[in-house]
Amino acid sequence: MSGTATGPSNCASLSLSLLDLLDAVLPPPSELTLSVGSGTGLLEALFLQRHPHRSSPASFLGVEVAQARPINRFLPEANTAVVLGTWAVVPGEAERAEGLMFVYPRQPGLVRAYLGRGTTVRTVVWIGPRCDVDDFEGVMREWGEEDQEATGGGAAVEDGEMVMVF
Repeated sequence: MSGTATGPSNCASLSLSLLDLLDAVLPPPSELTLSVGSGTGLLEALFLQRHPHRSSPASFLGVEVAQARPINRFLPEANTAVVLGTWAVVPGEAERAEGLMFVYPRQPGLVRAYLGRGTTVRTVVWIGPRCDVDDFEGVMREWGEEDQEATGGGAAVEDGEMVMVF
């Protein structure tokens, strides 16, 4: 993967710079990070492939909604957690996670719910369309301060997308 790519398997544009940014800003692999809204698991699987020191299920889990036909095609089952709906927080792991990554979340309330349950959270990464920033930025600012230097001015994503690190 040399440039960026998007498609039906992933909402976010994918690039090596995005994967490296995530490795740099998320808590160390000795701590749990949850990727909420992992969908097909493509972003997460590529992240773990590029940074295999994070591949332990104790350090990284993709969270997705249970469906009759699971949509996760890329992330190993050991690195996945399933919730009952788009409103649900994964029990247990949410309380012990130190990192949260939201990829194109649909509802600010879900971000707020994870932040409310995650008493040990140190880092939050939000990846989504620029048009949704106003809906989510306030929720994350209630929790902590944005680290604008960490995102490198948006070089890790395509125009129209944004990465915020708190």
